[in-house]
Amino acid sequence: MLLIRALIFWLISAMALAEGQIPSADELDSIFAFRGVIYQQEDGAGGKGGNPDLEEDATIYEGIWLYQHRLNDSQAATLRFTGDLVTAASYDDAREKAETVSQATGYNPGRFNFELGWKYRFYDQFGFGLHASYGQEYAYRSTGYGLSLSQSFAEESTYIAAQFQVFDDTVRMIRFDGSKEPDEPRRTYSGTLSWTQTLTPLSVMSMSWSHSEQNGMLATSFNSVVSGTERVFETTPDVRVRDTISVRLKQALQQNSVQLGLSYYEDNWDIRAAVAEVRYFYHLDSGRLILEPSYRYYHQDGAYFYTAALDAPERFRSSDPDLGNFDGHSAGLLLSAWQAGWFTQSLTRYDIGVNYYRRSDDLNFYWLTLGWYVPL
Repeated sequence: MLLIRALIFWLISAMALAEGQIPSADELDSIFAFRGVIYQQEDGAGGKGGNPDLEEDATIYEGIWLYQHRLNDSQAATLRFTGDLVTAASYDDAREKAETVSQATGYNPGRFNFELGWKYRFYDQFGFGLHASYGQEYAYRSTGYGLSLSQSFAEESTYIAAQFQVFDDTVRMIRFDGSKEPDEPRRTYSGTLSWTQTLTPLSVMSMSWSHSEQNGMLATSFNSVVSGTERVFETTPDVRVRDTISVRLKQALQQNSVQLGLSYYEDNWDIRAAVAEVRYFYHLDSGRLILEPSYRYYHQDGAYFYTAALDAPERFRSSDPDLGNFDGHSAGLLLSAWQAGWFTQSLTRYDIGVNYYRRSDDLNFYWLTLGWYVPL
């Protein structure tokens, strides 16, 4: 489940960064946008990929709707809704057992999230924003708050931004064996600093640093670990500190362009990860048709308490493959077209993309994205 969310977040973030646009007053214009994702996780090697003791096939259908309304020359309000339907073997098994054994009912059979936001821009240079969100699914509930600040300099050739968020979440403690324990809290504080710099008329660079601190119930309640001949609950430290540094460079090549990206991640669970990514933007039909192939390499060193199996219970233990050691290769192709829309004569963007991701621990992923962006 965590990996599914992480992949979708990475996909959407990567597409946003690939735009390479510096915010301007136009970002306050009224728009409607939609992005849909059909995602499939396959447990390879005859079901022995990832965690060999669990069936890890999963399917997710997700839709993201965004509506923004310009209030005046300097303000805009936004509404974002995310909803999905998820089927994951271990998750479904724990839920069905809980409903059968203890009659426990979760928050929601699927997952949804609402976010309300407000943006303010002053003379196309200073920006300020606030947002609040609420979401829930069967075994999780989340309330979030955040603010953002931005400032551009030198005719918007330099752009700096800061974002801060707080999430006050509740984990519903439904275990793999169907037992139910009292709900546990999880709190997250995160911040991101970013800098975008126009280097030449044909190149732009962006750098960012993200830091987050979490405390509370950080394990997945329905995960388990094999210990001897028994299966025991997953347990993790109740504090996690994460840092990510990213650098991206986008270079125009006549009418086309290429983007290179590097990222490094580490946390106090001893997880270390590095990412290298390349994207190429091939423009056709005077730029109204864009073909975007991409490749991404990912390497991760796992948490110090990750293990496939234990001889005896340890204080901290997890067999979640997302916390283990693996390499990953992903390739994608995105096709974007600009043309008059269904409800407006303004240029409207349509996207369709396919991606494949293969990990060294025999977990494979496929996803299809559909997008629609229309100015109102």
